[in-house]
Amino acid sequence: MEGQELVIKKLIGRFSLKLFAAKDMRNYIGCKYFLVDVSCIEEQLDDFIVALQSMQMMLNMRIIPILSDMANADAYIGRLVDIGVTDIVTAGSIDGIRDELAECLSEDGMQRYKRPPESFKQDTAFEEAPKPKEIVKYKWNSRNVKIAIAGTQRRSGVTVTAFNLAAWLIARGASACYVETNTNRHLNWIVNIYDAEKDGEAYPVGGVDCYFTNELDKDYNFIIYDCGEIKEPPTIFREADIRLLCGSILPHEAKDYLQVLNACKDMDIHKLGLCVPKPLQEFCRESLNKDIMIAESSHDLFENNINGHIYLPMVKRFIIDI
Repeated sequence: MEGQELVIKKLIGRFSLKLFAAKDMRNYIGCKYFLVDVSCIEEQLDDFIVALQSMQMMLNMRIIPILSDMANADAYIGRLVDIGVTDIVTAGSIDGIRDELAECLSEDGMQRYKRPPESFKQDTAFEEAPKPKEIVKYKWNSRNVKIAIAGTQRRSGVTVTAFNLAAWLIARGASACYVETNTNRHLNWIVNIYDAEKDGEAYPVGGVDCYFTNELDKDYNFIIYDCGEIKEPPTIFREADIRLLCGSILPHEAKDYLQVLNACKDMDIHKLGLCVPKPLQEFCRESLNKDIMIAESSHDLFENNINGHIYLPMVKRFIIDI
């Protein structure tokens, strides 16, 4: 550490790393290093690793766990190296700890535990999607059922979710349309990209009738409203028959989700978390303490066979003889 000038923010006492990652970590976004004495952490090994993984996703900082004098240090070392944390202090003496810290804080970090990049087993993969189920056509008993979809952040997947839901319904025998009720103007871009021609008041795109305004010229089983990002629920969201709230529930963005949920606390809402890596799914649910459904990632506007585990329960009551 010779020649380095470090500004240190020290936290003392025993604490929960999971709660720290969920609630306080965003306050340290400018930090370059995170040193943690593992003996001060309340979590056991599995939960400790999950908390570190969430921090790795949030911030670009070097994590330096201190395992000095821990009886099960070897178990921690193996799991830490598996997730790419290789700056680990294990020495028992003051001089040894000082030397290892100096190596961990050096430009290249501690070399003792480093592996070739291809050997890391960091598990940030998304949960494997189940094999697509056979698409079944249903008979529907619904007329102009309003489904409003809103997001808790910008670029939170509202438009893709709205189109996916419309495509999912149409593939199963329902009639559905998409209505843009936000100011993002994504629909204008979509219509131009797909060179859609106007048919009455609608622009058919990929089999989905799309409307720029809520002036429909025909009836549908379902009308899907894209409300975009919201802070307070707009009228179209409040008055909808079915409401779907989607967004990121990762620890550094969960605050936005909770704020919108609180604004909608008097409403029945289907809560959807998007793009949550498998190792963090349970952690995110626990942190929010909400009945949030995890969606499979989709980048195709017209994907019609994804997230049926979310859509079917929402509309099941409108199906005749399921």
